[in-house]
Amino acid sequence: MIYPRRALQRRLNELRGVLDAEAVDKLAEHLNRAGKQRIAAMWEVVVLHGLSKCGTLKNEVALSSRRRPDIGFEHGALRLTADVTAVSDEGLDKENPYDELSQLVENAKRKLKLPIGGLDLRVLSKHERTKRGTRTVLLLPPRAKLQAFVQQIIVPELRKQIEAGEAVLRIAIDDEDIGLDITIDPAKSPYSSVGFASYDVPKTKDRNPLYNALKAKADQLRGADGITGVVVGDGDCVALSERSTNWDEVSTKQIVDEFFRQYSSVDFVLLLSVRETRSGWGSIAPPVRQNHQSLLVREGCDARAALNTLFSAMIDHFPKPAMMPVNGALRAREDDYYLGHHGAYSMLGSKVRVGLREFTEIFAGLRTLQDNGAKSVEAARKFPQKPNPVQAIILRNLMDGRLPASIEIIKTDENDSDDWIEISFGEIDPAIARLR
Repeated sequence: MIYPRRALQRRLNELRGVLDAEAVDKLAEHLNRAGKQRIAAMWEVVVLHGLSKCGTLKNEVALSSRRRPDIGFEHGALRLTADVTAVSDEGLDKENPYDELSQLVENAKRKLKLPIGGLDLRVLSKHERTKRGTRTVLLLPPRAKLQAFVQQIIVPELRKQIEAGEAVLRIAIDDEDIGLDITIDPAKSPYSSVGFASYDVPKTKDRNPLYNALKAKADQLRGADGITGVVVGDGDCVALSERSTNWDEVSTKQIVDEFFRQYSSVDFVLLLSVRETRSGWGSIAPPVRQNHQSLLVREGCDARAALNTLFSAMIDHFPKPAMMPVNGALRAREDDYYLGHHGAYSMLGSKVRVGLREFTEIFAGLRTLQDNGAKSVEAARKFPQKPNPVQAIILRNLMDGRLPASIEIIKTDENDSDDWIEISFGEIDPAIARLR
């Protein structure tokens, strides 16, 4: 996910002193379940926790309409009711399943005894114009028919070219419904690439994932006291990113203004995301990620200054982002835990430092140092293995007759997902070396 699990756990622990334990348990349950709800629950946890540090917080208090918004908050004269949601482009991705097609072609290649990778998939597109605007659609078979398309059209043509002795395989399809250019060059294994037009850039103010997410929350806030709003967390949505605008793209502000125009029950929209910066093009330093907020307030609402102050204070209590929303959304769909310091190491003199989780997995027999920290050990072992420097230095110490003299666990903080183990090798031990 976007935020480290340790950081989320601390916030769950602290929320149990503020909110009903059952409500917090429910959030933890959503965070433990793979799927898109994980991202929504993550945003709800950090928002509720941040607000709990800024005033009096209540959760899911029933309104006269019997709706139960996520947030009831008071601080001084400011009273607000809000709902938290996450928005993604998942619906658009399902309508334009280029990634699924790529995986199906890769699976077909494997059955045809072709090496992993070497695939270059280019997808053509069309622009559909309506009275409300334009949308870009990739020229792909319907998602439900993808597998049959690959088996009945792609595989027979690939097999035909393989039997003809073609070194590079190519399939080009260009008609009203499907536009594909598939090239498979085994010499370029194990790397693959996919190219397509941007279909997720919003071009209509009231037909896009952000507007749809806001609309779904509007009824929740009808009849609420005080200031009302929707807090939107980025679950991998282009409308919340910093992607440069095209001439026909509608801005986030235009989308929210249209929402305000159509729904008078909402006074503000708070957009939450992550921004990433690098120190320079050639820099090997890791990128710097920061929490980002954008507050939009209905014209005529006199609480703008108070809301700005509140949400600036709230975001100060957010964890440090571990990854961008696009990667966080991908990891949220996975059942297992993402890697820690796997593959990372440092060596200085007689000391060797590796990730504690990787060390423990090696100790448990799940992997070796020679796996170089790969997430999928079985897949990694199918490729030629590079020499591992840590294994080499440990082996050299052993051959010299040196054993570990001390092992130290170096703890990190909640913004990290792993600790370190540092092994210091001692003097030559005559138990495993020649007597001198």
